[in-house]
Amino acid sequence: MTKLMILGGGSCQKNAVLHGKALGYEVIVADYSKAPAAAGFADRHIDVSTFDSEGCIRAARETGVDGIMTMGTDQPVLTAALVAEALQLPTSISAKAAKSVTNKKIMKALFQANDIPSVKSCLIHSHSTLEDIEELSEPVVLKPLDSQGQRGIFRLEDKALAFQYLDRTLSFSRETEALLEEYYPSDEITVSGWIQDSRLTILTVTDRILLPDPVHIGICTSHRFPSIHMDQYPEIKRISEKIVSAFQLKNGPLYVQMLIGTEGIMVNEVAARIGGAFEDVIIPRISGFDILDAVTRLSLGREADTASLLDFDCSRSTGAASVQLMFADPGRIASVTPLSEILALEHVIDAGYNYRPGDEIGTIENATARFGHCVLFSESGSVAGSVERFQRCLQILDEKGNNLYKVL
Repeated sequence: MTKLMILGGGSCQKNAVLHGKALGYEVIVADYSKAPAAAGFADRHIDVSTFDSEGCIRAARETGVDGIMTMGTDQPVLTAALVAEALQLPTSISAKAAKSVTNKKIMKALFQANDIPSVKSCLIHSHSTLEDIEELSEPVVLKPLDSQGQRGIFRLEDKALAFQYLDRTLSFSRETEALLEEYYPSDEITVSGWIQDSRLTILTVTDRILLPDPVHIGICTSHRFPSIHMDQYPEIKRISEKIVSAFQLKNGPLYVQMLIGTEGIMVNEVAARIGGAFEDVIIPRISGFDILDAVTRLSLGREADTASLLDFDCSRSTGAASVQLMFADPGRIASVTPLSEILALEHVIDAGYNYRPGDEIGTIENATARFGHCVLFSESGSVAGSVERFQRCLQILDEKGNNLYKVL
């Protein structure tokens, strides 16, 4: 039986596990959590961190897997490539290329070397001084070089504060340096695409709606398709194709976050994975292309079915979609609207919760505090009304009957 290892066992990897099982594979989940959400659907769960490449190599060798993959998360992209390289397994991306899309130091250098627009930045470490950052205008954003889920990211009005926050940021990193960049007032968009023989097909361009927090920035509360910035699609496409060339990406998924403001389009970051906002659910509805199946096939050295991409142009799509990424105020959950009621709402095609009654919800500092998700889609016309009905329907009640759900 074909054995497939999936790095990560959270809600963003659940569909990958289910898809592998539906294809008849033995599915092994690697995740450091004791009981990750997707593990119950897999054949086996191995307690190993997806950041631990040597541990994942040992686990893959011991279980004799035929392929390895991940989705919806950044750093395991590098781990998967390293495992594939060490065990000579099929891979759509080399370890070198995977490093470039998971480490912002290398990423920023490639942006600069290839005239890919991005905000001004510099690297700082424990011995850096104010003189080292004097060219940056305030406010600034401090980021780990190699983390994910908005962990360790801070927007700072005074750039001198970067040195006070540095240890907190580095606690989410394996590096001794962090990225400090100018804050760019902007809208955010996400470009998802598929690369076949170095040729890019853009599948979706979505607005990335963010939590209105002045310090913990970048936490996404929803994706909206089509983007309100589709008038800039030619430039979005040109920059995306330039990224494919600069990063020498040959096959597989592409995920790009861009910032659109008064100074034009700036590239925030690049990844070679399916996004973490349930793009595997939305992309097939919009394009007809099963991106999850394609990634699964490539991880096993099989050819992806790209026939549906021959005539696809996302700028002409008539579909509309919203991915609601739910957050809640701190408190203990007493009850929550049954998932069946959410799934019965008009235009809802997928939904799930990450918390259960009895669980304690903490404060929101990064994307790991996400309560759950709800995906809405219409072949034509808006889903805005259905989003409002969903928001009215969802009740996350504490012991006093207060609704903790944050409508954002």
